[in-house]
Amino acid sequence: MTVPEAENFDIFSFWEYLHDAWVYNCNQTESGREYLENAYYYNQTKPDKSALKKLFGGGSHGKQ
Repeated sequence: MTVPEAENFDIFSFWEYLHDAWVYNCNQTESGREYLENAYYYNQTKPDKSALKKLFGGGSHGKQ
């Protein structure tokens, strides 16, 4: 893709391509893959209940 072709994108398409290129470049190194994995976990807003049950057990812990 040439620079003039990229200049014709709307802003949303530009950011999408930029994001995809950045992720692709991060995936080329071990430290980049680690960064992407950590970024994914930092952005999660709901707990992974099944993983927590495996880690801490699935008991009632205080429920009656």
